[in-house]
Amino acid sequence: MLDRRKFLKKTTVAAGAAAAIPILGCADATTAAQTIDKEIDRKKPFDGGTLEADITKRVKATFPSPVIIDKIEVVEAKNRFFLRVTDAQGNTGLTAMNKGRFMRSQTIFINLAAKQYIGKDAREIANLPAEILKHDRNYKFVSLPYWNGIGTVEIAVWDLLGRMANKPVYTFLGNKKRDSYPVYISSLERELPYEGETDRILKTAEITGATATKFKIGGRMKNHEPYITRTNEWIPYMRKRVGDNFTMYVDGNSSYTAEEAIEVLKLLEDNRVEFFEEPCYWQDLWSHKLVKEAATSCKIAGGEQDFSLDQFKLMAEIGAIDTLQPDAYYHGGIVRTLKISHLAAYYRLGFTPHSPKAGPMAAAPNQIFAVCPVLSHHQEYRVGGEEKQQDWHSPVLPKNGELSIFEAPGLGIEYDNNIWKKEKVYWTSKNA
Repeated sequence: MLDRRKFLKKTTVAAGAAAAIPILGCADATTAAQTIDKEIDRKKPFDGGTLEADITKRVKATFPSPVIIDKIEVVEAKNRFFLRVTDAQGNTGLTAMNKGRFMRSQTIFINLAAKQYIGKDAREIANLPAEILKHDRNYKFVSLPYWNGIGTVEIAVWDLLGRMANKPVYTFLGNKKRDSYPVYISSLERELPYEGETDRILKTAEITGATATKFKIGGRMKNHEPYITRTNEWIPYMRKRVGDNFTMYVDGNSSYTAEEAIEVLKLLEDNRVEFFEEPCYWQDLWSHKLVKEAATSCKIAGGEQDFSLDQFKLMAEIGAIDTLQPDAYYHGGIVRTLKISHLAAYYRLGFTPHSPKAGPMAAAPNQIFAVCPVLSHHQEYRVGGEEKQQDWHSPVLPKNGELSIFEAPGLGIEYDNNIWKKEKVYWTSKNA
């Protein structure tokens, strides 16, 4: 079994070990880029700079010889799926993954993503997503399922490299900028009575010490009863329950037209809600721009479904969004997501990735947060997630409202090896 004291020691960083870069609230998110303004030439269009080249240089300085990816497996353990990558020498890396999403898109995941990494040099991981996109006609399948597959494998490869080097992934990504970050308690529920869901949020907040929450409004791509009444009642009810010193965010999940969202916005600002996520259909940037222009205090956030750097650039260029929210898995992995933080810095926007994860799946964004130049608001932690220390992996539990950067090798998650004794291999590239 795990030595919890050993894990706690590994996942807690000594105070003052990293440079202190403030994580700013909604109202002041645009100033977050000031610490790196000297490094940004805004006379030139944003192109991502030398991020991939810099990361590849760090990796190859650690690994002078190729690290060839030999096998990829989808395995089931603890009633969940994991993706495991093995190199030619038998070293392994893995990440937890979304079982339901894999089951719905496994043809794309396996054939266009996983198989394409076989035989590749893991030291080129920062460049492989762009290379694989050009293979055959992969570009014709570009979509969220495609990039989710690419990103999941990329994340597992990073775990492989970190474990081989005996250091956390973030050390390859850039200079460490923070030791921890504040979290908000994220509710995913729209159907159960909001009073009970509020109780669940506050229970998780009490356990974790969090002082912020995000909850769902609208009906998810629809806006009719009973969701209209639920939204109108829940927002003031939540403010009354949490008091004045608790931060509130909401997520519309594309429920509204611009006109409807602007009407809801009045209620949000009256109740001091700090950001309104994805109020309109997620691809309709012009409606988001209208809502943003109507806002006086509440910021507009979005980007969960987006998988294109160019789409994020467009959001920024036309002023449609205040805060960018890529998902490390959906967006194609750690490096592509980190690049969006650099884009946020360039345009002086907020950056708070979509990540309704608890447990091991929180590891990938955690490594990004260690080094990203902009990190605004609180970061997502799911209500009803892991609210006590699990006995099969190292801690992923906020304390005093903050989650520490994971310091163990790889993605920072250590597992009880006994769980793999009962694993079931769902798919392996060796049999493909």
